[in-house]
Amino acid sequence: MKKKFFLSISIVLIALIVILTIYPIKTKNYIRRYLWPFTPLKVQIIIKTLYDKKYINQFQNDYNVKFLPETQFIKLDFKKINLGFLKKTVDNNYYSKFSRYSFQIELLNDNEILIVGDKGKIFQVNLNNIIQNDQNNFKFNEKKSNIKPYKVLDAFLHEDKIFISFISLKDQCYKFNIYLAPIASNNLNFKKFFTSDQCGHAIQGGRMQYYVHEDDAGILFSTGNNLVDRPKNDAQDLESIYGKILFKSFNDTKKYIVFSLGHRNPQGLYVDKKLILSTEHGPRGGDEINNIFFNKNYGWPISSYGDSYFEKNKIKYKKDHFSHGFKEPVFSFVPSIGISELIKLPNNFSAYWKDNFIVSSLNGSSLYRIKFNEGLNKIISYEKIYIGERVRDLKYNNHFKAILLALENNGQLGIITVKK
Repeated sequence: MKKKFFLSISIVLIALIVILTIYPIKTKNYIRRYLWPFTPLKVQIIIKTLYDKKYINQFQNDYNVKFLPETQFIKLDFKKINLGFLKKTVDNNYYSKFSRYSFQIELLNDNEILIVGDKGKIFQVNLNNIIQNDQNNFKFNEKKSNIKPYKVLDAFLHEDKIFISFISLKDQCYKFNIYLAPIASNNLNFKKFFTSDQCGHAIQGGRMQYYVHEDDAGILFSTGNNLVDRPKNDAQDLESIYGKILFKSFNDTKKYIVFSLGHRNPQGLYVDKKLILSTEHGPRGGDEINNIFFNKNYGWPISSYGDSYFEKNKIKYKKDHFSHGFKEPVFSFVPSIGISELIKLPNNFSAYWKDNFIVSSLNGSSLYRIKFNEGLNKIISYEKIYIGERVRDLKYNNHFKAILLALENNGQLGIITVKK
């Protein structure tokens, strides 16, 4: 078996070397775009080790880098719980077409959480059993529902209701939706809260938070719609729902409003009264943390600190926001980290981590501990904490003082606590 594996690798490498010699630029672009995303991780590592000097150099450049369970100031306990009930799915709505165990986490009460799968399966899980007994054979209960999403984007609990944002697919038209249902029942009867008749291209975002706008309570939510290297003008078009942060009142007689615009792919959303923070995927480089204000424009697809993936010579983004009338990001990650969710940690988690936020990443396979200044318009410091898996969602359970992570590589629940 091993001989066949290494023989296959050798043949692939020889073929690549020959083709690269004849057509160097075209071949590199083709490999990066069409072949590399589908190459097994072990094969990628072997190829990088053999032919990429920069990949080797990174292992010599680890001065002062800490790996779990250590961080710069505290030690953490980190365990992964296999969620065997999750199914791997392929997202054909985006260019990568990777198969993953994508899911969302919601806090039901002190002892229980909800796990919401990519295709809308909802499971109630006993967190107390996992943390106290460190068992993989934990108790869970599947809730039935009347919706069958093409892809779930987020789940959000408010009072006695669960909100699900998702993509639907009918007649080759992808649409963005939010449905809600009373959470108490085991048979969830979802009803429409928001839906649009606008077809999307590569719908992203979907994060939801409770918000009160002009004394009107409702849901603040994000929408992204972007094909890699083929940006459309949806984010600047006030008639389009995409590339926005929107607000929809609980009063059904009112339409949604555009709260902010000029967003590429807002993956994370944090709300504390009038404070709104959003994380946003940039193109190649330029992932952002934004402080969101009503009626402000954040620049996409005109301004970005990133660059095009494959059309760099054809697509140029302005490397400035303010002088073009747009809001500057609080911070821009260059290179990108594949930014996802962000949460604020309570001060009782650790004396060293007071007034800290946690930002998760997908391709970066890490968490980022972030300290903002008082005005939240500048990052004072951040610490990268390597996890080794794509982190799709984050929650904090105050009862157990535990950070919960949705690890989508293998469909696992990550649990981080301070080491005693």
